[in-house]
Formats: sequence, structure tokens, C-alpha cells
Amino acid sequence: MKKTIVTLLSIVSIAFASGSAIAGKGPGHLLYNPNTPSLTVINTISDVDGYVGGFVDSSGNVNGDMMNPDNVSILYPIAGEVYATVTDGRTGETMGSYSQVGTISATASFSTQFFGLMGDWGVLPATMPWTMTDDFAMNIAGSTFQFEEELTGRAFPHLGPVENPMETGTMALRMSGCAGIRETSGAGDYAGKVGTLCLSGTFTFDQAFNGVGVSNCSIAVHDPLQ
Repeated sequence: MKKTIVTLLSIVSIAFASGSAIAGKGPGHLLYNPNTPSLTVINTISDVDGYVGGFVDSSGNVNGDMMNPDNVSILYPIAGEVYATVTDGRTGETMGSYSQVGTISATASFSTQFFGLMGDWGVLPATMPWTMTDDFAMNIAGSTFQFEEELTGRAFPHLGPVENPMETGTMALRMSGCAGIRETSGAGDYAGKVGTLCLSGTFTFDQAFNGVGVSNCSIAVHDPLQ
């Protein structure tokens, strides 16, 4: 009888241990990170201001004439602060930030179709391309990242305004983009690393087309092989 009880207890213990092992694979009460140790992932919030800085015509010439019918893109300088993110460990939602970790400056290039945001969004294309020129610079923890190529971005008018323009008087547009990056200063926490930057956020334009952008950026970098 005792032998039978011991056997049953052993079976239950094995089953429980096996179940715990299966349930414990992946996130749990312990810190879990499936990334390779050679990859460093940095999550930030960028808070920038921007304005219309000029235009580019179909011949590639830069001008300041808003009424030029040959304009194809809007040059839009932006600058602001970069903050480290605090996330909810249960859901992964961004809660906010406690401290600033750096700065960002760049010049975005928007299609002149973006001026259509001042009117009926329903007649705009589902998505509109945008990019950033090679003057992009993001400083984080003493390290400066620059693009390896132009950022490939899209705006999404078909998703509609993020906020009701009738209530706010502004036009909040969903935007995203990605690019390869390289740390160029040789200083700070991420000196010499290379990788990728992807952003997903909102740019909010007023009636004069001045804007405020908030980008939730994920940066993944590694040391390049020599």
C-alpha cells in the first residue's frame, strides 16, 4: 500500500514538474529575453517640433515659394528631446518616461500631398510616402546615430485622424518608418554600433502647418564584425 502511494506521488510530482516546465517556457515571473546577447534593443519616445522650411521642385531645386506649382515635396525641419521608455511588464504598453536621455534633429521630406490634410482626408491616398534626409542625428546616452540611407516612411490618412480635429483644431496623422543606422561619434554607451531604427507615432499639424511629432522608436544595434 505504501509502495502504491509513493508511486502515485512520484507520478503526480513528475506530471506537475513537466507541466511547470512547459508553462514556464517563455515569459513568467523571471526576466525573459529571447534576443541574442549580441543585440542591444533600446526603446525611446521622441518629442519634436517642426515647421515648413522650404520646398523641392520636380527638377530637384530647393525654393521657398509655397505657391510654386512645380513643387513636389516639403522640407520640414524637426528637433526635440528623446526619452527612455517605461513599459508595463504585464502588457508591454508604454507608460511614459522618467528622464530625458538624448536629443534628435533632422529634416523630414513630405510629399506636397500632405497639404491635403487641411481638407477632406477621404480624397487623400490610403498611404503617403515620406522620408528623412541625411542630416538626421539622434543622440542617446552620449552616442550619436545617423542613417545609413534615407528613412523609408509612410503616413496613413486612411486610418483617419488620431484625434477629432473639430475638437482640437489640429490634424493628428499616424506615421511610421524604418532605416539602417550607424553610431558615428565613437562615444557613449553605444559607440561604434550599427543596426536599425523603426518608429511608429503621430504627427500633429496646426492650421499653419506647424507641427508636433511624437515617435515611439525601437532601435536594435550590434557590434559590426571586423
